Amino acid sequence: MDQQTKSKIEATIEGMREEIFTFLQHLIQIPSENPPGMYDEICEFLNKELTKLGFEVDVIDVPEERVKEEGLTSPRKNVIATLRGSGKGRGLVFNSHIDTVPAGDHSQWTFPPFSGAVSDGRIYGRGATDSKGRLAAYVMSAVALKRTGIPMKGNITIAATCDEETGGVLGAGYINEQGLVEGDMVIVEGYSNQIVRAMAGVLQLRIVSHGVPAHAAFKWKGVNAVEKMAKVIQGLNELQQELEQEPSAIPGMRYTNINIGLIQGGTKVNVVPGSCEIEVDFRVIPEHTLEGIYQRVEEMVHKLQSQDPDMKIQVERIPYFQTEATVTEEDSPLISELQAAVKEVMGGELPIVGMLGQSDTRWFVKHQIPGINFGPGTNDNHLHGYDEFMDMEDLIQTTKILAVLTRNVVA
Repeated sequence: MDQQTKSKIEATIEGMREEIFTFLQHLIQIPSENPPGMYDEICEFLNKELTKLGFEVDVIDVPEERVKEEGLTSPRKNVIATLRGSGKGRGLVFNSHIDTVPAGDHSQWTFPPFSGAVSDGRIYGRGATDSKGRLAAYVMSAVALKRTGIPMKGNITIAATCDEETGGVLGAGYINEQGLVEGDMVIVEGYSNQIVRAMAGVLQLRIVSHGVPAHAAFKWKGVNAVEKMAKVIQGLNELQQELEQEPSAIPGMRYTNINIGLIQGGTKVNVVPGSCEIEVDFRVIPEHTLEGIYQRVEEMVHKLQSQDPDMKIQVERIPYFQTEATVTEEDSPLISELQAAVKEVMGGELPIVGMLGQSDTRWFVKHQIPGINFGPGTNDNHLHGYDEFMDMEDLIQTTKILAVLTRNVVA
């Protein structure tokens, strides 16, 4: 891009500073915690505001029967907004979710979690980074490009989707399944200090130990399910040590990670527990498969049971969130074009990494829209914690990078 065009884009965004900050504050001030999933107000706001900004806006209501199929009760909605080009160029999609995790104990926040308060160059509130800050940058980068008057050949699409915090099935999953979004590439929520090209697979298992209850005074008459589960937990710890010796070749991804997140068992302290249950989360690097990890767990359990005939262990997949790793190749044009935009604005390049987290990128990649993760904020911004914030200068600079990228893609 020539220096004059870049300078014009940057000057436009500088002139939009207060508009960008106010837009983010308004998003924060609309609670959209999930669970339970509250989308009416924020979708109404986006419909109104994005229409005023020149987008063609569609609010997509997920059919009630689909909502019920997922065991949900409140309505699910998505917003798709488009700035149309001449129709002769590549289309760029920006995807950010409109739900947030719950704010938790409001008294633990320095500023009220839905205030959008400004202090020391930061905007505070639930969703300030994850992911309303990203949405603000995506929207305003597109608006800035439009206001510069640069002709666009391709479309710019904003996909503001629901339920990412609980898997995204009725959000990015639904709009892709229904063919409601089109584009040649997608930028999904991410960080400003790195380009994420790979996300780990997720395997979640429920493991149940079946024992025989008895009075604690006659323990030998029963089978202690908690004690049997302790052997399984030790087996998982040993499996973790094995997996640490099988690292990923992608920077940032480390190795397949095992987390025992939930445990429950027994009924009373003086009763030999008749059952014990754990739920285990596996973050699976691209070099492994979900099936391969599942088989290793089953082999470990089978070995333990062969050594202890009183052990009765049941392993089952939790169907809610199972997905293989999502990978975009390092030589993807999307990565090189984003790096070019970063260099134009910042003068340097960003590291290209993978993460053990997951995002809605997988829904687009599954439907042949290549994607990467990038956006304002870093993982130091208290995401999912108290006092979540967005650094205001980071928001402006990342908006500039995204606007330059957009111009390079769609012009």
